[in-house]
Amino acid sequence: MPNNVNRPGIFLFFIILLFPAFGRAQHRNPPFGDRLLLGMHIGFLEDYKGSRDNQNQVSDFSMGRAGVSITQNLYAGIQTRFIRAQNFNAPKAYFYMAGLWVRGYMLHPVKKVGSFRMGAFFESGFMKGNYAFEVRNGIEYAFEKPGSWYIPFMFGAEYRVWQHFTIELSINLCYNGENWDQKGIAYPSIGGNFHW
Repeated sequence: MPNNVNRPGIFLFFIILLFPAFGRAQHRNPPFGDRLLLGMHIGFLEDYKGSRDNQNQVSDFSMGRAGVSITQNLYAGIQTRFIRAQNFNAPKAYFYMAGLWVRGYMLHPVKKVGSFRMGAFFESGFMKGNYAFEVRNGIEYAFEKPGSWYIPFMFGAEYRVWQHFTIELSINLCYNGENWDQKGIAYPSIGGNFHW
């Protein structure tokens, strides 16, 4: 791909093309701003070579989000992620990412009308921060790099525990336009959401 191509712009363009599919099933009077979604999740990633006590790397991800409904099954808002990274021969380091998110529900667990307790969703967006890493001999070494950008993807399921509260399990992927094996991020997460 030529160097003058805006990679984040290309991915965001395809994401924007994908989300109208979630709005097609909407009924009359789309509820723009009708619902507020507040959520958080925590994720964990560990890898090691040989023995867990020998050459290991550990990363913790904490994420918070806030947004409003665009349609019944589509939400958008802002998010932030805090990352704590450490490997066997480096001290703990702390990083952040922040940006926008859009979430579309294939099944919505919290609706004014509807009896589903289970939900399924896809989420993406755009984030910038200071988190970067390089892989040396199979181990990640995190370092600070202001202006780093990522396109996050989340696939997950949600379960309604109470009227306005759900728990979610998801797979998180973060891509930054470089070699996925060397620069991609993938981790499982568990979280909770309040829908008002």
